[in-house]
Formats: sequence, structure tokens, C-alpha cells
Amino acid sequence: MIRAVAQCCGVIYLLVAGVSGLLAQKPPYDVFPPAEPPYYRVRYEASTNKGELPYAVNFTIWIPPGVKMLRGVVVHQHGCGEGSCKSGLTGAYDLHWQALAKQHDCALLSPSYEQPEKADCQMWCDPRNGSDAAFQKGLADLGAKSGHPELAKVPWALWGHSGGGHWAGGMVLLHPDRIAAAWLRSGVPLLKTDGTRTGIKAYTLPDAALKVPVMCNLGTKEGVTVKDKGFATVWAANETFFNEVRGKGGLIGVAVDPLSSHDCGNQRYLAIPWLDACLTARLPKAAADPLQAMPTDKAWLAPVLGGDAVPAEKYSGEPLKAAWLPNEALAKAWMEYVKDTKVTDTTPPPAPTNVRVQGNKLTWEAEADLESGLASFVIERDGQFLANVPEQGKNPFGRPVFQNLQYSDTPTQPLVPMQFTDTKAEAGKQHTYRVIAVNTTGLKSKPSAESTAAPEPPKLDLDGLVGKRVVFLGDSITQAGGYIAFTTYYLEKLHPKKDFDILGLGLASETLSGLSEDGHAGGMFPRPCLFERLDRVLEKARPEVVFACYGMNDGIYLPLDKDRFAIFQKGVTKLIEQCKGTGVKQIFLITPPIYDLVPKKDEFNYDTVLAEYAKWEMNLKVPSVQVIDLHTAMRKARDSRADAFSKDKVHPGDDGHLLIAKTILAAFGIKTPDETIAAIKADPLFVLVEQKRGMRSAAWMRHIGYTREKTVKPEPLGTTEADAAKVQEKIDMLRHQK
Repeated sequence: MIRAVAQCCGVIYLLVAGVSGLLAQKPPYDVFPPAEPPYYRVRYEASTNKGELPYAVNFTIWIPPGVKMLRGVVVHQHGCGEGSCKSGLTGAYDLHWQALAKQHDCALLSPSYEQPEKADCQMWCDPRNGSDAAFQKGLADLGAKSGHPELAKVPWALWGHSGGGHWAGGMVLLHPDRIAAAWLRSGVPLLKTDGTRTGIKAYTLPDAALKVPVMCNLGTKEGVTVKDKGFATVWAANETFFNEVRGKGGLIGVAVDPLSSHDCGNQRYLAIPWLDACLTARLPKAAADPLQAMPTDKAWLAPVLGGDAVPAEKYSGEPLKAAWLPNEALAKAWMEYVKDTKVTDTTPPPAPTNVRVQGNKLTWEAEADLESGLASFVIERDGQFLANVPEQGKNPFGRPVFQNLQYSDTPTQPLVPMQFTDTKAEAGKQHTYRVIAVNTTGLKSKPSAESTAAPEPPKLDLDGLVGKRVVFLGDSITQAGGYIAFTTYYLEKLHPKKDFDILGLGLASETLSGLSEDGHAGGMFPRPCLFERLDRVLEKARPEVVFACYGMNDGIYLPLDKDRFAIFQKGVTKLIEQCKGTGVKQIFLITPPIYDLVPKKDEFNYDTVLAEYAKWEMNLKVPSVQVIDLHTAMRKARDSRADAFSKDKVHPGDDGHLLIAKTILAAFGIKTPDETIAAIKADPLFVLVEQKRGMRSAAWMRHIGYTREKTVKPEPLGTTEADAAKVQEKIDMLRHQK
């Protein structure tokens, strides 16, 4: 192995030749926060081809929920070295940077290059060495994965630290027409070859790059006031870059952090408002249009190393040697920042939402204040102060932040949850809680809505099923009949003096939404929709009780989409209305089973979509409609076992069907014995129950008619019900003997 020493962005790094043996994913790059919608992740292995990225890389992106068309992407790029590269794994989860992205309908992207500790940082922080191509491929692939193909074409707002500043600056010089603005913290690209830094290639400065707003930001201890430490050359590199760009009229400024060295300090309290101003000015209204020119008529100028900023026309020095600032508001913030980093903020954060109480544990959701982020939360109980979360904020690199911050301006792992356990809650007393958000300047939000502990769901009334025609509707899982057989078996076995009339009428591939993916069933036929046959079901079967389990097929096995979700919701509503309109007395919605996937680190997990569908159903409040939360019960059971319920991720085996049945029965307060599937199936009672179920289901499906791969026209029932009655007589004989 050959080692040499080179400098990147004023920092010394070891260059390593022959690192192919170090490229396999291993600690610290194997610790990932989950990438479930609205997060998505792709990972590319290292390449051995010349000119391609020689390190593996992860790209994690956050898409603002509900955004229909993205207008841009904010990129948060870490610096050089193993620790900084690892820090990129959490960049997309930063609530403060998410607030900036959401403000402009942008995605938030955070790369994590898997650079071995002593390898050459230039092999990724110079975009020409393969990271440019990998970045653009990542955008295209993430666009496809998230349902936002426009990601491949929208503009970029770039933030980079150290080697990440070199990368972001290099991208400005390579793609000035794509970049709305760039913030370069402690790192810049070279515009002229430096004999002392032979490992770094120089760039050409195109005229178009002069129109891109750029801010060079560094700590005063990086060569401004401290000139004899490890980062002393950073200022020299920044000064040279600034002079070259500004001397040709470039829209570039310098902001020296008076408190820090190579860490990121409090820079985000100027960087985020600065990028906000640039995005406001430059993003086009239509995503396909080019970036708008940055206005210069309201610009302010200031001495590079600090002092008073003034309107450009009033600046008395040489304009092309002064720091360029976009407007008065940012000029005033800049003056505060270069003085003591205490940027003024008068806007409190948004109030927390969705406060939930289970037992004595509180959870909530909150968005960060765009200007000042989130520092903490105040918990109130019964109108009185209860606690601060965290009790004492910490951050060695600047103001205390709720998520904590690493050296490279990203949240620490594990991600800090928004939760609090009230260990002093009075037993038996129902307390009321509120949560207040506090930003990093100490401003408080309005309180959240009050929340109390949710009562245990009431047990469903079993007598509502006795002596009534009960119909189960659903897709292939319901048509398979396993859980209906198990449910009926235990009802017959455990309640021998009650009569049950249960009919399974599920249809494989069926949806409530009417949606169907391209090429379903090899292109032979689209998915059937319940509403093609529901009128006939209700007319012929005349159920008084309906169980309906849908959702598995309604998301079409694609990422969560607002429009698809709305169509599913409309389908549920239509089902309820049609059933009630024909005299159905009680409707039980069963939330969808799980999509039984253990995802790889960069793999989309469809179960996250089903979880959202289930969550929505659980919040329904409709008279005569009750919801049985199968999805949560099945997920809990799956997470506690090694074996999958479903070999194909969709269709559960016998143990999965038994779990579904037990979940339904538990909702009615029925506790089933702990016995094996083999023992159940060996019971003559179960054999008869399954015989009757299969006989009736097949005949009634033909009697009602349906359209799937072909149209089955309605036909008479014939002797089915008489035959089923004879089987029921045998069932009754057995159950009365037990």
C-alpha cells in the first residue's frame, strides 16, 4: 500500500492507493436510521472502473409529505474522513433542514460516501472522480422509488462542509445552470493549480457560475485569527477563491464564524435563512422552467472579515473586493453572525401536533422553526408545568439542539424520539397533557391541543353476530378462507349454544380503489374492483353483518401516494354507504395484513404504505362501523419471530391465518386455547367447519357472479344451502358433545 500526503480545502488528508479491499460495507457505515416513506434510500457499490466512484455511497432523501411536484432538492454534504462520512447517514433526518426544504417544496438529500479512514478524500469530494455521476444517478433512482421522477431534473441548493464544500463548489463550476445557491463551509475548490497541493485538480471558472449566489463560511480559528493550527490554511484557500470569483463580479460573500474552528458551530442560523432567500428568489414557479436570475438591485456589501454592511450603492470601498449579500434582512443577520453568531429571531416555532398518550407515555410530532430550529419541548400536565425534554440540552458545537448535532452538522444516532414518560402520573387518574416547542433562541410555540390517555377499545358485542347472516369480503387472503375457517371453528367450539351463519365471499386480486398496476397478472387482466359485484352481494346474500379486509392491493405495491391513498379512502366510504343503504346493521373493517418483508438497507418496504392505510382506518368514527386493527397485531407478532408469515410477502400460511382469526376473536373478548395448527386441523369439528365453508363459498361466488380473468355469470345456488344444513347438523352434534 502506498501512502502520500495531500491537502483538501486547507486540511491535510492521507491519500491511499490500492484500497479495493476496504470497500465492502462495514462499520461505521452499516448503522442506518430506517428509510421508510417519506424517507427513501439507494446505495451503490464501489466501482473499479476508471473515472467511476471508487467508494460505495448511500443517498438518503426526505420528501415533504403531501408535496405533489418537487421544485428542487436541498443537498447536505458531509466532509472528509470516516467520521464525517458516517455523519451523512442522518443528514436527511434533520428537522431544521427539513423545514427549509418543505418551505420550497424541495426534497432534502444527504449522501454518505463510504470512504475508508485513511483513503483519498479527493476520490469523492472532486465530483469529476465519479461522485457527480453517482449523485445524478441517485436522484433519478430516488425519483423513481419515491414516485417523483422530476427529481432528476429539478434545481439544486447545495450545502457542504470541508471536503463537502469542495464538492459543492466544484458542482457550481460544473453545473451552474442547475444550482440555485451554494453554501461552502470550511472548504472550496481550487481555480488555479497549487504546487503544494498536487493531489487536487483545478477547475475553470465559467461565466455562468458568477451568477450563482455563493457563501464562503469558515471559523475564525481556521487561519483568520489563529494561524498556526491544523486548519490554518483554510482561510488562505477561501480568500483566494473569493477574490477570484468576486473579482469577476460573482455573487459571493464571506461569513467568518467568530467562535469556531473546523466544526460547524452556529452556521445553520445564517445558512438556512440565506438559502431560503436564494431559493425564494431563484426557484421557478413551474418545475420545468429554468432558474430565475438572482436579483442584484437590493444587494448589500460588507468588509470581508466583518464590520458594517450597507446597501451596495452606499459602499465606499472597492465593490469587487467586498462580501456580497442578497438583501437588507440577510445583511443584518450577517452582521449579527460575524459578531457573536447570535442571529435575531422573532418567530416562534409551530405548535406540536398529534400528541398521543398511552398509559403514562407521551409521543408527539413537531416541525422545526425555519429560522432557529428546535431546542426542546415543555410538557404540561393538567395545565401545569411538568418537565423539559430534554431536561438539559447539550451541543458541543453550538446552541443546544433537540436532535443533538455531530461535528458535520447532522443529528446524532440513534435519532432522538419525541417522547416522554410521566413517571409521576397518579394511578387511576386520567391526566390531560399539552406539549410546547421551544426554538434555539428560547421562543415558545403555542401549546398543542390537549390530549388524554386513550381508553382501551371496548370489546365488540358477540351477540351481534348470533343468528345473523355474516359476510366476509376481501381479496385473495379472504378468498383462501383460512382465517374464516379458524374464526368459525372457535365460535362454534367455544359457544355451542349460539348459532352462526358465516359466508366467505373474498375475491383474489380485488381492491376497493379500482386501481390496477401495469401488467397485472402478466397483462392478462386488471385487478377486479369490489363495486362491480357489491350490489349483487348485498341483494342476494342479504347480510346483516359485513367484515371487510382490504388495502393489500389498493396501494398497488408502490410508495405511498396522496392520490392513491385518497382513492382507497373513498372506496372504504363507498363500501360503508352501500352496505348501510341496504340494511346492513354492523360493519367491521379489518385493517390490512402486513406486507411480510424484512427490507434491505436501501429497499422500499410496501408495509409502510399498509401501515398508513391501517392508521387511517383506525381513526374512522362512523356509526355502526368498528375497526379491528389486524395490521398492528400482525406486525407485533412478526417482529417477535424469525419466520415469515408469508413466503411471497402477501399471502400468509396457516399460522398467519390463525393469527388473523385470533385477532378478530380477541376483539370480541374471546380467548382461544393455545394449540397447534396440526391439532386444530385434526379436530373433526374443524374438518366439518372447513367443509361447509368451502362448499358455500364456492357456490355463493358463482351465484353472485364476478369478473376477474373471465366473467362468471350468476347461476342458481341449487342444493348448496340444503347440503350445508346437513353438514351443520353434524357440526352441532359434535359441538354439543364437547
